[in-house]
Amino acid sequence: MISTKQNSKNIETINSISVHDLSLYLVMGNEAIKCGDLNESLKWYSKGLSKAKEMKNDVKANEFYHLIITLL
Repeated sequence: MISTKQNSKNIETINSISVHDLSLYLVMGNEAIKCGDLNESLKWYSKGLSKAKEMKNDVKANEFYHLIITLL
């Protein structure tokens, strides 16, 4: 589980980066893994996959897909 301090830092990161920036979802998923929270990471990668599909960015969608498969 992500600590309150880490969660606050994550919210600051979210507020400073556009939700259309797919790297946000990658960074947040990676940070969750560093904190040992695989479920949180899976959520971020899934959001990134959805956003990449919405934006029709096949390269990023494929990247998120493979990250998700790796976690499962």
